[in-house]
Amino acid sequence: FLAVVREPKLQATMDRAALGSLGLQFVHGSHFELSRHSYQAAVAPHTGTTPKVMGKRSPKHVAAHDSAKQTVGAVSRAGQLPQTARSEVQKAAPSPTLSQSEVVPPVMIDAGHPLPPSDNLVFTCLSYNVLLPNSQDGWWIYKYYRDTGAHCDWPVRQNLLKTQLREASVDIVCLQEVSDLSFGDDFGFLAAELGYEAVMHEKKARMRPATFWKKDAWQLVSALHKDRTLVVALRRKHQTERSAADDQTLFIVNAHLSAGPSADRRLRQVQEALDAIVKERKRSGLDASGKPAAVVFCGDFNSQGSSAVREFLVRGSVGPDFRESGDPTEKGQAGRQVTSKVRSQKVGNFVDAAEEAFVGNPPSTILAANIDAKMVQPDGNLTPAMFAALEKAFCHCSSDGKVMTKAEVEQWLVIINGELGRGSECRFAMAALERNGGEQLSKSDFMQLYREELSEGKFWGVEHDLRVMGNFGLAVPEEGPCQLRFDYIYYGVDALRLVAVQEPLTVAHRDRVFGPPWEILPNAWHPSDHLPVAAAFAFRE
Repeated sequence: FLAVVREPKLQATMDRAALGSLGLQFVHGSHFELSRHSYQAAVAPHTGTTPKVMGKRSPKHVAAHDSAKQTVGAVSRAGQLPQTARSEVQKAAPSPTLSQSEVVPPVMIDAGHPLPPSDNLVFTCLSYNVLLPNSQDGWWIYKYYRDTGAHCDWPVRQNLLKTQLREASVDIVCLQEVSDLSFGDDFGFLAAELGYEAVMHEKKARMRPATFWKKDAWQLVSALHKDRTLVVALRRKHQTERSAADDQTLFIVNAHLSAGPSADRRLRQVQEALDAIVKERKRSGLDASGKPAAVVFCGDFNSQGSSAVREFLVRGSVGPDFRESGDPTEKGQAGRQVTSKVRSQKVGNFVDAAEEAFVGNPPSTILAANIDAKMVQPDGNLTPAMFAALEKAFCHCSSDGKVMTKAEVEQWLVIINGELGRGSECRFAMAALERNGGEQLSKSDFMQLYREELSEGKFWGVEHDLRVMGNFGLAVPEEGPCQLRFDYIYYGVDALRLVAVQEPLTVAHRDRVFGPPWEILPNAWHPSDHLPVAAAFAFRE
């Protein structure tokens, strides 16, 4: 009972938000309170249902919690905590990262189950890199798939997305990698069928973020279009009861930060977005209220581990001495300086929602072919295995094993790209042919082409090409997937409280990824290489 009372000084009754965290419904117009003595009776009928509550710790639960943490740390995350460990964590204490004086622990919601319903105080948010729609653009998307077929085409992918977003039924949806060429056709169902309004990033880019909100509950205040971030300010409609959300503007930052060895640019992008919020609050007079800014900062950060972006959000500043660590995808970047001066932000401190809810062991959001380390060494050079695979592929496509004729180049391009005239491989090959008199492509040219593809992070594309050129791919499905965490929802702790976080993967789907048939993302049942991340928050009173 004490663990879910939102105000520790008032330990006689629960308010409506605490009731909601137990799965109990507050009846509008009624004075409903739950006494300490009736707590057990009220919770009992909800045992085993969603959402679940993590109760107050006893010494026994403390020991179970510590044991569960050890178990979780030793087991590879499969998009979900192991069932035994997860149940113990749910019985255990509030996350150690809970801030301020709040004592309400976040609830973990199983994938496929809805987040707590929103009201005047609570709202829900989902962030999802949907993988560029291949309706009018993105012809190469099929290369992401281990097994190709109709499920690689946009109609099937769109139907999967529609089902996922309908079942999520959140207040705010932040998508990354939408296309301006087909945005209305690709995601029109969100407005026509699911009741959302939207803003897409207006700056020219092939892949853009877009933010949606339930039009019957929220109204747009402003939209700021920054470098790979879309900052949207929203305010609730139709408030019937006074609450902490009254006259409160909610800022949603939808980010798709730069990929690759660009830590400095990612840091600048996040700083620019937060600076824009400070300026907008000043322009609109919101800072005069004295209330802290209510901010959710989410999206695909294209980085993980101890990054400058994380440091900036959590601690508020990053200095010249800071060095990133913990991201094996950043080849050859160890020890690199991110900023030559101290960079700081004035919005406030942020917390990683999944890290808080999953007690320091958040699930991966990318489950891809386990090939990165097989192709590129930590210093950025090709591995011996990658070099050997490329040599075999070249010899397979070349009649003499030394050069590829123009006809052989064209045949190779059709094999890997489906037709002539498209793809970075084609552009590189045509330029190399021109340099060589228009008649041949050397083995060194071939090797350099794929070095450049790998330097841009196109491991999935290189693996596809090696497979179709003669089954020279390096992936071993039975080894399981490469697990990365690039997708986040951070929230400002001064104005918001974390209510719940949703598991990104069901047990059934997890079993298909981490056991036979060893499916990676995307596949026939999931349309993107990323998993969505979703959470519920409440305005602090």
